[in-house]
Amino acid sequence: MKQPELTYRSAAVADFDQCLAIDHSYETQRIWQMTINQKPEAIGVRFQPLRLPQTTTIAYPYDREELPKRWWEAHWFLVGEQQSKIEAYATAVLEALRPVAWVQDLAVTPVLRRRGYGSELLSAAAQWAKQEQARFLMVAVPMKNDPAMIFLRKNGFTFCGYNEAQYKQRDIDLYFSTKL
Repeated sequence: MKQPELTYRSAAVADFDQCLAIDHSYETQRIWQMTINQKPEAIGVRFQPLRLPQTTTIAYPYDREELPKRWWEAHWFLVGEQQSKIEAYATAVLEALRPVAWVQDLAVTPVLRRRGYGSELLSAAAQWAKQEQARFLMVAVPMKNDPAMIFLRKNGFTFCGYNEAQYKQRDIDLYFSTKL
């Protein structure tokens, strides 16, 4: 069976409802744990995966009320559609003072995941960021999102830092970047 093709275009406000209808949750069998070892002469931080006793569904870190605000503030918003139905999207913003672009949101409807559409959206975001003179493309991922970490690493991103206070769920964000 031939894989369905998505066509990509810039998003419009009229697309918000369809983007909200995409199931943003994900399933995982692993989460990551951070341990800090502080000594007078050194500080060590270690991240390691922990296997969960069963596959768990994790909600997207932003709720339905927050997403449209994020989309309004995005500098770039691309949707992927099939037969006039939006099946995927990505948003990105440019930092004002550094040559860095951030992918803020990336979602693919569950039935089309792991077919390359997320990679196509990342590639399009990188192309846009290059045109905007960014030198790095970055993504923040909650430590619970092992599938996203695997996806980013497969797409050439490397771990570059973390933030312990990013989401209202009090999860730790891991930062991944790629040089453009």
